Amino acid sequence: MSAMKNNFDYKVVNSDRKLWYIRCVDNKCRWSVRAEGLSGSTYFIIKKYVADHTCAASNMDNGGRTASAKTIRSLIMHRYDGVKEGPKANDIIQIMRMEHGCEISKSLAWDAREYAINLVRGIPEQSFGKILKYLHMLKEANPGTHTFYETDVDGKFRFLFLSFGQSVRGFHTSMRKVLVVDGTFLKSKYKGVLLVATALDGNFNLYPIAFAVVDSKNDRSWNLFFRQLKVVVPDERGLAFVSDINNSLCKGFENVYPLSQHGICNHHLLNNVVTHYRGKGVVGLIAKASKAYRVVDFQKRFEAVCNISPAMGEYLTDADVTKWARCQFQGYRYDIRTTNPAELINSALRSPREYPVIPLLDSIREMLTHWFFERRTRSRKHTMPLTIAIEKKIDRRINKGKTFLVQPVNEHRFLVRGDTIDCLIDLDRRTCSCGKYDLLKIPCRHAIKAGLTVGRAPSSLTDFMYTTSN
Repeated sequence: MSAMKNNFDYKVVNSDRKLWYIRCVDNKCRWSVRAEGLSGSTYFIIKKYVADHTCAASNMDNGGRTASAKTIRSLIMHRYDGVKEGPKANDIIQIMRMEHGCEISKSLAWDAREYAINLVRGIPEQSFGKILKYLHMLKEANPGTHTFYETDVDGKFRFLFLSFGQSVRGFHTSMRKVLVVDGTFLKSKYKGVLLVATALDGNFNLYPIAFAVVDSKNDRSWNLFFRQLKVVVPDERGLAFVSDINNSLCKGFENVYPLSQHGICNHHLLNNVVTHYRGKGVVGLIAKASKAYRVVDFQKRFEAVCNISPAMGEYLTDADVTKWARCQFQGYRYDIRTTNPAELINSALRSPREYPVIPLLDSIREMLTHWFFERRTRSRKHTMPLTIAIEKKIDRRINKGKTFLVQPVNEHRFLVRGDTIDCLIDLDRRTCSCGKYDLLKIPCRHAIKAGLTVGRAPSSLTDFMYTTSN
């Protein structure tokens, strides 16, 4: 630090347990430091220090001694404490130049960054050794939390699963029974994959249920993940999953959750179609077919696709229309048609995915703590009967249905005219022939208009899962 600050360089003449002696690189200069090791101790005591340089500054052929990676680490490590990312290599070069007047290479900056991160967040190898203790403390602090940890025959890490008790309890009491599962690559020293299962709450916020750290997206990893997930979320006919078209994932799901329904992500399906097939305007038709609320509309659009490209129609049929068409799904997925929720969690963890395993898990814990506190605070201030997102939907649908004509059939059934099709609504059964009310459990514009006609507020026609109190 002194050499860097005062623009000189030195050489180490002697360095052992008994004597440490350095002097200026210019042999004519008197500057030197001599220290002797204390008997029976790791400490040294300075015996001689010549503080003044007698060498000529004009003879210097470089800018002084460049700091080592570990020295730079001590200067920048505070910048990684309590933040998601911290400075990159180019930022460190700029910091050293502007704050310390020292030019360093990019490779040196990278090494210093790695040292600083390891010091602040832990060394990866040591982090793996602390997993069992960390998981134990998590369960002590969060009752009902389920964890699972597995090593190979040599004691090396293989699989880790984590599901917080509070998330699981909230899912069973208040959430729509739809789980989005996906995986993303970790970027720490030992790589690996982070698997995620998440739901959406009544305000369409992300509601994570489970996480796992595995070696890769293979059959064994997905099978283990689903088996541990089944401990906290049992298999049942009312449960639905949404995922991409990963073969290992599909196998694991079918083996562990035979009763539950499985839907595939529409984005992944359309990307596969674009990659392997051609046909003008076909992708748009497929997207419209997948979004159709009524079977008759789906069939009309799907037939058009098959007429344009029989090969594409065959592929979509083999992919199973009940998994990607909204109106054909054998259960309720509440318009959750993509893996975007899981991908958004992966995005929120973009920086922590570079951390060793313990800091990664702790970042997840901190993120969920922050989210839950923030949402609890917002919900307590929200005085309307339905959640913020649903109130906005209801408001838009009221405006769209203002011109409709309502004709009563009996005290709870109505025919609504004035839209593109005439719709039959049953307010007690909460159905509408447009299909939207049936699938989403939120009153469509036809049901809202019919309800207002007989004095039934939209909030009374909406599923309990979308209420503020829930």
